[in-house]
Amino acid sequence: MNERNPLRVGIVTLVVIGLVAGLVIFLSVSTFGTKKYTALLEHTAGLRKGEDVQVHGVISGKVTGIEIQDDHVQVTFALDSDISLGDRSTATVKVATLLGTHYLEVDPNGTGSLAGNRIPLDRTSVPYNLQDVIEKGTDALDELDPELLAKALTAMAGTLGASQDEIGPALEGVARLSEVVSKRSDQVGDLLASTRKVTDQLSASSQDIVGLMEQTNLVVSEITARREAIHRLLVETTDLSKALTAIVKSTNGKLKPALKDVKAVLDTLNSQDKQLTTLLENMAPAVRYVANATGSGPYLPLYLKPPAIPADDTTCKLEGTCQR
Repeated sequence: MNERNPLRVGIVTLVVIGLVAGLVIFLSVSTFGTKKYTALLEHTAGLRKGEDVQVHGVISGKVTGIEIQDDHVQVTFALDSDISLGDRSTATVKVATLLGTHYLEVDPNGTGSLAGNRIPLDRTSVPYNLQDVIEKGTDALDELDPELLAKALTAMAGTLGASQDEIGPALEGVARLSEVVSKRSDQVGDLLASTRKVTDQLSASSQDIVGLMEQTNLVVSEITARREAIHRLLVETTDLSKALTAIVKSTNGKLKPALKDVKAVLDTLNSQDKQLTTLLENMAPAVRYVANATGSGPYLPLYLKPPAIPADDTTCKLEGTCQR
């Protein structure tokens, strides 16, 4: 390098640096694999250069330039070359986040190709902004009576001032309610869905419910018509209960020993239950064998005369032995 001309080396170095810088600039502005389009907007609505271009919700390009023209704004954007815009394509500026970022939504409609790669003003839209609200609300504000509006605002301010102690807790309650609803949104959704099902079921069964109410009305009417009979029945039932109570009280001295005797008999039978069961089981075959041995059939004839067996009324009448 010491033997070379320093001037030539410097010139060559500057040329190389210039070429590299030009190449970098070219690569930074070049859009390989993309195609440029333009869209005419009423205003930018906050759209800035470098923001995304989306097609059906997918990021497919970038906004490359914004230029102000006579009564509109021309937005230049690069879109992936594999996406073709038809002759009815539309473009819309939309808000991406609450922090103020936007994106350009392109909808490739129609057939063929977009004329001049430009989307005209009648097929673009921008989000609603404060300027539109002010312009559309000016006419309505002009029609208002300022004196009447001032009186209304004064009355409202006085009402709010008088109830300021109640407004604070009320707002806190609303905030807490909103927080609870937000935390339990799933449960609230399930509750509303269940309520909708119940409402649908009631609506489907409206005829049955009306019929049931009509039947209930008939029952109430019948009860009302027979109120006196029901009252008399209740009174007589009360009298009967009082009479039975009096009978039980009057015979208490006799019933108590009788019940004791009955209890003693039952206790005796229960204690001899096994013996009585065995007796009946053994007695049945014996009685059957005795009856068969007599030769008169499955019974045992007995021939006894009174007074061994008391005579019935017919026998005593025939014999003239009836006593009174």
